[in-house]
Amino acid sequence: MKKVFATLFAATMLLAGSQAYAQVVIGAGYLASMENTKDNDKKVVDKTTYHGFYLGASYNFKLGGSGFGVAPGFYLNMLMHNENATGGNANMGLTVMGNYTELALNIPVNFSYSYEINEDLKIMAFLGPNFQYGVMAKTNVRGTANILKYTFSDGEQYNHYDSKNGNRNPFNIYLGGGIGVQVGDVLFTVGYDHNLLDVDKYDNLRTGRNQIKAGVNFCF
Repeated sequence: MKKVFATLFAATMLLAGSQAYAQVVIGAGYLASMENTKDNDKKVVDKTTYHGFYLGASYNFKLGGSGFGVAPGFYLNMLMHNENATGGNANMGLTVMGNYTELALNIPVNFSYSYEINEDLKIMAFLGPNFQYGVMAKTNVRGTANILKYTFSDGEQYNHYDSKNGNRNPFNIYLGGGIGVQVGDVLFTVGYDHNLLDVDKYDNLRTGRNQIKAGVNFCF
């Protein structure tokens, strides 16, 4: 993996020192991540959908006047998921709430082709890998019991990236692509990412993620 990062870095530096035209693109948008967990028989045993946002910037190198380009970037993702469960009877009620929060750093390297319809309107398509490292993944669980007129509450936090007890791998690689429409200096994009690695640490399970995203970007 170090060789991959070294190759990408060297390519970026080569482009920075060439005659390629470079453009800074800053953007943010909505992110939805669908996670499926399968057992060794490839049977789906769990499905979870996370919602959140992303923000960051990329450096778009346009390779001459051909319409082709390459854009390494740096982005931050935040994903969240909430689940609640209740039960009890007339004398006792129980509520359990779980709140999952995840932060991740992303380094996408997209190869693109853009077509200029007129001076103020362009369409484009892009494809490339996205290297992701999870900074934080925590679940806060809080239980509340109502017994007659008394209320009891307690909570606990679980770190999914804990080196001893965690159940998730912080590193992931996606292969993604999408399309975009640029109006003036504003670029609207829609993309899809498919993960290539198992994100859990269990030997008898495999967890994969697919992501869809839609954003607004400003080109400088």
